[in-house]
Amino acid sequence: MTQAINPSTYQMLRRQLRPLSLKLRLSDGIVLASRTLWMALTGSAVVAAIGWITPVPQLLWWVLAPIALWLAVIAGISAFRPLPPRRAAQRVDRILNLRERLSTAIELYETGADSPLAPYQQADAGALALQLHPRQIPIVVPRQPLLLALLPALVTVALLTLPNPMNQILAERAAVAEMIEQVNQQLAELEQELAARDDLTPEQRAELEAILRQLQAELARNPGDRQEALADLAQAEMRLRQQLNPQTDVRQAALEQLARRLEQLSNNPTSPRPTLDQLRQQLENLAASLDQMSAAEREALAQELAQQAAQLASADRATAQALQDAAQALERGDTQAAAEALQQAGQQVQNAQAAAADQRAVQQALSNTQAARQQIAQAGQPGQGQQAQQGQGQAQQGQGQGQQGQGQAQQGQGQGQQGQQGQQGQPGQGQQGQPGQGGGSTADNLGQQQSNVPGNVDPNRPSSQQGQGRNDGLVYQPFRPSGQTGDPDFIAGQQGSGGSSEVRPGQGQQGGLNNPSVIPYEQVFPEYQRTATEAIDRGSVPIYLQDLVREYFSRLEP
Repeated sequence: MTQAINPSTYQMLRRQLRPLSLKLRLSDGIVLASRTLWMALTGSAVVAAIGWITPVPQLLWWVLAPIALWLAVIAGISAFRPLPPRRAAQRVDRILNLRERLSTAIELYETGADSPLAPYQQADAGALALQLHPRQIPIVVPRQPLLLALLPALVTVALLTLPNPMNQILAERAAVAEMIEQVNQQLAELEQELAARDDLTPEQRAELEAILRQLQAELARNPGDRQEALADLAQAEMRLRQQLNPQTDVRQAALEQLARRLEQLSNNPTSPRPTLDQLRQQLENLAASLDQMSAAEREALAQELAQQAAQLASADRATAQALQDAAQALERGDTQAAAEALQQAGQQVQNAQAAAADQRAVQQALSNTQAARQQIAQAGQPGQGQQAQQGQGQAQQGQGQGQQGQGQAQQGQGQGQQGQQGQQGQPGQGQQGQPGQGGGSTADNLGQQQSNVPGNVDPNRPSSQQGQGRNDGLVYQPFRPSGQTGDPDFIAGQQGSGGSSEVRPGQGQQGGLNNPSVIPYEQVFPEYQRTATEAIDRGSVPIYLQDLVREYFSRLEP
């Protein structure tokens, strides 16, 4: 049996059909894409709508994801869906109206049919195939499915272009994530700083490193969740607060007071804030100089040490006991035992110094975590950065004003003392020349007096700018914001039946008592300001309240 078409003619037909098959695949892909485009756009619209309900990072890429997936599926189907030569020939015959001439030639060859007309059909199919070109295959795009895809396309574009309320949340999360990264770097630097310190005990250093490393690990896993980050910081803060010992600051303050007193006894210039190391050195010097003291000096020193031990007992019992032992040994005349007791007190001071160093390290770590919590809480909030900078500038300005006004406060203190001495020389000058009314008091601290000078006093203004009454510069002064003057307050007697005032026995017109608690305002302000400054330096005040404390005292500048 002979084949209707020889192999060379069959190969030529397949070669001519190959570009036509590619054109057919392209046409099929376009038709499939136009019919399924609405599915991809609907998926994009759904994703865009989800982005309006919940924050979705990189929303545009997620919206494009269904379209990308749809394109990949269309390309895969168009490229890998089988299209045999006989089927391709049938489609070309049908599209170009060739009356199945190409498909018949392919079928005669593949089935091995033997017919007298086969050579003629072979020649005709070969000649026709040489005249075909891919551009003869038209590409038809169905329009109705495209119109159907227009609605989800418009919805998607609208959702992407209109202001999305979730964008602000995403911006806040990005800002929080950036701030978390900065906080982690700050915590790493703090950990290195604490590791480099040689004044910490090994136990305290290990505990602080464990807390900081755990906090860094938790923050590193945070993608930008503010509440989770604040919860982690609050947990670390709680663990750090457990390391704090409130008695340590009290003990340090008491030992600093002891150091000031010992400096006064040694006739050395007193330091504004002596260190515990200086106190330990003073105790050692004192122990070494006992043999050179006279009996009267030892007796005076014993009394002073006993007094200081009594004052120190509630804050540092061990050091107080050592000082008491030294005082008793001096009273017995045992200088050796007194020197050993003073050296024991120096050792207790050294222990207190180590505890204070541990406390400062914990306070430093706590201040850093509080600052980090404040930074993360304000990250991404509108206007927080500008407000923080303005507040910092105002705090620095207020601090400068506070330093500038200290000299004026000291000057006012001297004037206040002189005024107080003058007042002590003239007791009971409450309302001079004015008769008392119904048992009213004439004490100096009861505010305004019956005079021709307005008594409206503003406690937030310097005394030089206040009224000229006798109560200017006192710790307590009445203030009427309205600025209006009026009659002074008085308590009248009971109204009698005849309309006159009734004065009972013992309630005559008597002068009020002189109040010794009246202290000039300028006299007490520097001491309170110094105490607050020392508390800030020790880290006892949280970092987010330090500017507030400075501004408070700057506003109270006399």
